[in-house]
Amino acid sequence: MVKKTTATRLLLAGLAVTASTAALALAPPDKAAEIGLVGTPLTPLGAIRAGNADGSIPAWEGGIATPPAGYQRGGWYVDPYPNDKPLFTITAKNYQQYADRLMPGTIALLKKYPDTYYLNVYPTRRSAALPQWHYENSVWNASHTRFCDPPLGPDREFRCLDTSTYRPGVAFPIPNNGAEVAYNHSMYYFGKHYVWRGYAFNAFPDGSYAETVAIERSLSPQYMTPEEKPKDPVFTRNGGAMWCRSSEMIEPPRVAGSMYSGCNYFTSQDFDAYLYVPGQRRVRKAPEIGFYDSPSTGSDGLRTADSTTMYGMTGDEEWYEYSEPVRKEYFIPYNSYKLASPETGDFKKLVMRGHLNPEPIRWELHRVWAIELKLKPKFRHLSPHRFVYYDEDSWAGAGAEMYDQSDNLWRVSEGYLLQFYDVPMLSFWGDNHMDVINGRQSSANAFFNVGATRGGSPPDFVNPPDTAIFTPAGLRKYGIR
Repeated sequence: MVKKTTATRLLLAGLAVTASTAALALAPPDKAAEIGLVGTPLTPLGAIRAGNADGSIPAWEGGIATPPAGYQRGGWYVDPYPNDKPLFTITAKNYQQYADRLMPGTIALLKKYPDTYYLNVYPTRRSAALPQWHYENSVWNASHTRFCDPPLGPDREFRCLDTSTYRPGVAFPIPNNGAEVAYNHSMYYFGKHYVWRGYAFNAFPDGSYAETVAIERSLSPQYMTPEEKPKDPVFTRNGGAMWCRSSEMIEPPRVAGSMYSGCNYFTSQDFDAYLYVPGQRRVRKAPEIGFYDSPSTGSDGLRTADSTTMYGMTGDEEWYEYSEPVRKEYFIPYNSYKLASPETGDFKKLVMRGHLNPEPIRWELHRVWAIELKLKPKFRHLSPHRFVYYDEDSWAGAGAEMYDQSDNLWRVSEGYLLQFYDVPMLSFWGDNHMDVINGRQSSANAFFNVGATRGGSPPDFVNPPDTAIFTPAGLRKYGIR
């Protein structure tokens, strides 16, 4: 079993756990003045605009807001940095000289797989860019947005957003506590809608794997104009839907045809989900989907629902105490366009014993928001202790660590981030959740390029899905098995 590393203990020493009561204070005027569109210390999303002291992290200059030359809409993503070469490689032999900039989970993987796991570190490119309206609203939110006061009940202090104080953007770009950091990540911008055919794997310790394929559909009413928002009661109750997801399993055959849909709301983070059961041709309420440590769909129990995107808020009650947020410099997967290329899209080339092939994965030094979560005594969870790391330029999840009941490091997660410059947004192309105790691993249904030789394509951010599929009646209509 893997015990806490020195790096973990150092991080623990720097994180003081907060009380569970809601911090309703807005950013004071002097702090709110630090955030702005141009010329301010903080970017519109709350990131530090300047580079770091030694120049290894450059200043943010707007990211990639328009596609680079050679990109055709709907096609595979062109690497905007084709001439970049690795600056150095971190291995099990030299990691100690970089330990202060390595997530504890990364160190654990280097130790467990010394001959095969390594980090190719490239120049840092702050490529993250979002729409202008998102920036403007985020700046406004810094001095206006708050959680509902009073909260809707015990352990719900961070589960209801006062919609009269919020505009579509980052709710808390200057976070007061760890809960606001987690909320920003849980609602980070990934477009108003998408449809994609995603590919995933569940791997055994020897590197053999089983593949799953699913069609994923998404709507984010929180980012839509009043005219764009769907009018069905499914989308308007509980203060309005923030985001809705639907997943339709295609492979393997034993689960083909099963579908679920559900939404999270401004006043409730309890994913209101429904499941279509093939064979029975019926739809049932599915409270277990998307709830804390329930198994994530298609994961063979290797991922929990709340480990999706590294850690996303689930359930109407908050089970964890959050630490004070700390902004740290870490090497994280970033701009991995090589990993996203059609030539790399083959799990036979990617899945190795215990981890992915590290060669096409690009690592860069970035500032992240780091928070620690500890389970409240009255709740039970498979992982009572965890750390999460969110990119400061986008709030997307870059990494996470889950500890087991004995407080041994258990699962290490990596999110392979890149800029989807046609949207624009920064999000993950794929991810991996690695059990460092038993050697198994599992990914979410993404890795779109695995389907390149099968007629697959990148995600479609242009054509929205049929809103009916997010309703129980719509699931019945779409059910064909």
